[in-house]
Amino acid sequence: MTGSGKTDVALTAIEDAVGRGLFALVIVPSRVLMEQWHERLTRWMPDHSIGRLGDGYRDRPIDCDVLITTRHSAASRVPLPTSEKGGILVADECHGFGGAVLRKSLLPEYEERLGLTATLERSDDAVDTTLLPYFGGICYRYDFGAAISDGVCAQPRVGFMAVPLTDVERSEYDATEGRIVAARRALKQIKGVPHNPFGDFLAAVHHLATNDAGPDGRAANDYLNAFAARREIVATSSAKYEALGKFAPAIKDADGALLFTETVRAANHAVVRLDPHVAIEIITGDTARGDRGTILDHLRAGTLDAVAAPRVLDEGVDVPNANLGLVVSASRTRRQMIQRMGRILRRKPLGSGARFVIIFAADTLEDPRFSEDRDGFLEEIEEIAEASRIFRPSEFDQLADFLDYTGPAEVIEPETVGTFTPPEPSPDAPEWIATAQPYMELRSPKLPEISQQRVVKEKPRLSTGENPVALQRVGAEWALQCTGCGVMSEPRAYKWQALDDKVACECGR
Repeated sequence: MTGSGKTDVALTAIEDAVGRGLFALVIVPSRVLMEQWHERLTRWMPDHSIGRLGDGYRDRPIDCDVLITTRHSAASRVPLPTSEKGGILVADECHGFGGAVLRKSLLPEYEERLGLTATLERSDDAVDTTLLPYFGGICYRYDFGAAISDGVCAQPRVGFMAVPLTDVERSEYDATEGRIVAARRALKQIKGVPHNPFGDFLAAVHHLATNDAGPDGRAANDYLNAFAARREIVATSSAKYEALGKFAPAIKDADGALLFTETVRAANHAVVRLDPHVAIEIITGDTARGDRGTILDHLRAGTLDAVAAPRVLDEGVDVPNANLGLVVSASRTRRQMIQRMGRILRRKPLGSGARFVIIFAADTLEDPRFSEDRDGFLEEIEEIAEASRIFRPSEFDQLADFLDYTGPAEVIEPETVGTFTPPEPSPDAPEWIATAQPYMELRSPKLPEISQQRVVKEKPRLSTGENPVALQRVGAEWALQCTGCGVMSEPRAYKWQALDDKVACECGR
């Protein structure tokens, strides 16, 4: 769960392991997180040497007590433990380590392993086949409800604001809805495809679309294409951006506001609508590291009212404390929405209330009143809310009063409870769990059988097309770097050598 202190748990585990003579390897998904971890570990363990590998850094395990590296650098450089006693491997945002390339960074030479994630979910079967076997299972789960009860997170007030589609948008939406209904009907005839809950159905569809080259796979792809088109219609609804301007006073009064969108285009629309009224900046995959840090520092200092971001701030980035979140377009995945919740639900001081506004297109898949395609997020945020209510466009004054929330009368002080003792395993737990420490089980959806296996040839690519690559100097050498996710190719002595290389871009994963 985002904002619950996973990093502090890992820091304690690393300090304990190093104190026992082990070497520690921390693997992170991005260069930004590598810097954040280096800063935290340097402050946490000032008497130890903290190294970095990747993004131009070339520290070696033999030169440090703790080495922080990106997933691609760990997979290609294979930094092994230098201590005779072995090592501990900490994987941050470990749900992202299941891909064919990135799973190579899960080095078997480390006998002690700790994976950190707010959402252990993937659209493939890598959680069961790769992540759980490597880490040994789930040793602890902490949800928002428990964190709020413990005083670790803030309890939010949630306002849903309905806006109408235009006639043109409604016509496009209804046509796309017809395609989805037909495709869903065909998919539910396939043996092994669960009808409910919707999350299990969608996991099965993704499984077929990725692996099945026959008619089942084509039906799954038809469904997903129509599903994406429908989401695009509601995400770019013109009424959402007209309504957004009304929230300028609430944004100015907030202790920092975050606007969540799905695309750069949507974030730019939000900025254009709000810029005359509030101090707002946008952060995208193209925003330089230094500029991104400056923007977040300004939000932290209060010289900036809000930051708009299309998914860039969903995972891992150290975002300043904010107490107002505006969701202009909901994420395609529950995992991203949980990440977004955590940005706003971090513990608040007395007098600062956490608030969410979710702007949705009425009578569409976004409508919380009747959506067959709910994936669990709406129920989750409603369950933990201090109060939640749906407002019509004509009820904006009532919504403004509803958002005038300064938090509880008393802030709960979290308690330190001591060493965690894992529960006993279930009798029907997998063998690899039963032979290790006792762990909790993960409920995974059952996937349908593949009628015709799809053969996918992995091809190196310069980019996913979302962001360009750039030639960068790395010391005396040169490398290609994706301007979106920051992944770099191996440094080369000459420019022409670097230009012939490929970047294993993560933007589309």
